[in-house]
Amino acid sequence: MQDTTSNIHDWNLPLPLEEVPLLPWPENVFPAPFDKFVKELARSTETPIELSAMLTLAAVATAAQKKYFIQIKSDYFERVNIWPVIILPPASRKSRVFSEITAPLKMWEYEQKKVLEPLIQSETSRRKTMEVRLKELRNTAAKTNEEPEYKNIQEKIELLEKELCEIPVFPQIWTSDVTPEHLGTIMAANDEAMAVLSDEGGIFDILGGLYSDGKANIDLFLQSHSASSVRVDRGSRPPIFMQRAVLTMGLTVQPEVIRNICRNKTFRGRGLLGRFLYAMPKSNIGSRNFNEASMSREHIQLYQDALKGILNQPYNIVDGINSLYGLSMTSEAYEKWLEHAKAIEVLMGEDMDYLTHISDWAGKLPGTVARISGLLHIMRYAKQKPWEQPISLDDMTAAVKIGHALINHALAVFDLLQQDNAMQVARNIVQWLKKNKIERLTRRDFKRKFRRLKEEELNSSLEILKEKEILREAEDKLKKIGRPSDVFDVNPHIF
Repeated sequence: MQDTTSNIHDWNLPLPLEEVPLLPWPENVFPAPFDKFVKELARSTETPIELSAMLTLAAVATAAQKKYFIQIKSDYFERVNIWPVIILPPASRKSRVFSEITAPLKMWEYEQKKVLEPLIQSETSRRKTMEVRLKELRNTAAKTNEEPEYKNIQEKIELLEKELCEIPVFPQIWTSDVTPEHLGTIMAANDEAMAVLSDEGGIFDILGGLYSDGKANIDLFLQSHSASSVRVDRGSRPPIFMQRAVLTMGLTVQPEVIRNICRNKTFRGRGLLGRFLYAMPKSNIGSRNFNEASMSREHIQLYQDALKGILNQPYNIVDGINSLYGLSMTSEAYEKWLEHAKAIEVLMGEDMDYLTHISDWAGKLPGTVARISGLLHIMRYAKQKPWEQPISLDDMTAAVKIGHALINHALAVFDLLQQDNAMQVARNIVQWLKKNKIERLTRRDFKRKFRRLKEEELNSSLEILKEKEILREAEDKLKKIGRPSDVFDVNPHIF
């Protein structure tokens, strides 16, 4: 050991190793009753509020994405689908929160099934009977040699074919485990919309090629984030054509899942990772008391009724076809959105160099904020007619606040993605040095303390600490038995 107080002025202040600090989640950004539900769910489960908030946004997007779009300008619109991903370690009660939030979606599908089941059974029976009659007529026509009789039978066949009805299908609004190939099929059968909601990250394995020999298949996902037209022609399956395919995703995953998907060059290179809305809140593990009062039934019921109200809102029927409602903005809301969009553009520039390294994500943020403002507006008028009112300045301001919070989380996530193990080890070393007030030590000391590390991993971490001016190699080497060991002085400012 040596007395470092005498030479503290010989050192510069060390450069930071800390992760991006997270800002508090904005308060009171959701309309009633969603705001109270989100807060109470986070409190009763002792989970970060970001988990409840972002999953609730995903649930509302699932309920609304078939029926609405945001009209920003005459030639620019956004749909209301979003892709939140909440990143928390194991045992964070993600599944419990997920179940509470998705419960109304499950109940709505079940109720629709009960209503449609008798009709589907009746239509299925009727169609089977007509198919048997058609088969008999075709057999008779094939056997006759009389042209007048053949024409008469053919006319009956064509008339009967026109009466063949399409059997209704049970409505499905979300799934949790689906291949890209099957996703197109169920989207086409459900008004070109679907949601992938899951409390695990298995969908990333599927996208990465789990069932396709390791070949990533993400085209449909990319297209349905932006509500593009989709045409799929496969020799072995019926073709699929969708005018405006739209997909919402709401996922809770562990940090290791995010690290793994970052290693997939296709995901980042083709812009998949830039489409997600990341939230990586600090976990409550270690500070939970397990004695929080349960959420009141009233708050749960009000949330469920409101979400079902959105699900039951009618389509905009145009010429007998299910169409979308366009949600406009007040002039004040548009000016707020425009101000935010211009600010993001500046922050992506090389002069500011704040969002430049995540421009694939940040470039989509203004559109995302518009989508979120639409979701907040739809929440506000869950049991009314959202299309009759423009998006207000209040809802746009709340959406911008959420956007600012998402920037903060995105920076933290992409910082995590760009780090290797050496950075985390460097942080661990600094914690150890500070805790034990170690002012000078040798390479052997590092090896003894961090013996689980490989030589190259330790060297990489030490190089980081030298670059950050936390360590400095001393000119003298410590000579004991064997080879001399490098000696490092520790920057006294860290104490």
